[in-house]
Amino acid sequence: MPSATKKQIMSTQVIVEKAVIKEVDFARIKQKAVKKFLSNLGLNKLVGFTKMRPECYNPAFDSSYHVHHKIFLIRSNIDRVWNEYKTIHPKDAWNGAMVSFGLQYSTKKNSINYLNDPYAGMEKGQIIILNLRLFWGGFNIAVAHEVAEVNEEKRLIKLCYMRGGASEGSQWITLRETVEGFTEVSHQTFYKSSSNFRDKTLYPRLHTKAITEFHVNVKRQAEAIKKSES
Repeated sequence: MPSATKKQIMSTQVIVEKAVIKEVDFARIKQKAVKKFLSNLGLNKLVGFTKMRPECYNPAFDSSYHVHHKIFLIRSNIDRVWNEYKTIHPKDAWNGAMVSFGLQYSTKKNSINYLNDPYAGMEKGQIIILNLRLFWGGFNIAVAHEVAEVNEEKRLIKLCYMRGGASEGSQWITLRETVEGFTEVSHQTFYKSSSNFRDKTLYPRLHTKAITEFHVNVKRQAEAIKKSES
């Protein structure tokens, strides 16, 4: 009996070790910049993702951050829009001329979602890695965000930049119902980096384009659902 118990323990340890050292399937990632980003940060195995840390906005250093704010209007009711933000597949949400979805890691499940994997919905602890196509495709970079909060009561989503990237700070997406019964979406970002030129000149324009692609994709699906129900 003791030997059987020992075998069971050893078997469990082997299973755990195999899960920990499970390798990232680079063949399922289409962007070279995302593959390079993963390799440079040692994220070729799942265990590497467990070491990633967010660099969220710190209110104690509020004056050191730049602020970017943009508002979008979606002609659909707030419940439908909120559900769309939570459930839209990342490959559909981050799909435009500039931004494309690389992969997503779940800190809760210690698992990776690739481009065509089923998606159960947005939740706290998901790390999203995206490819940014800049200067008409002449330059591509990868960026990573962590979903820091999904607040049902406030209809709020908070994203944080990840340590090791060019920027640090947080993004807040909040929904508000309009008097017409539509949904106003506010996207506010507090950000900073080591380059003042990047923060003041490049970031505002590029960030506007990136988040606009994202919100337009959500808007398209939310308004399409409304039309199909009419």
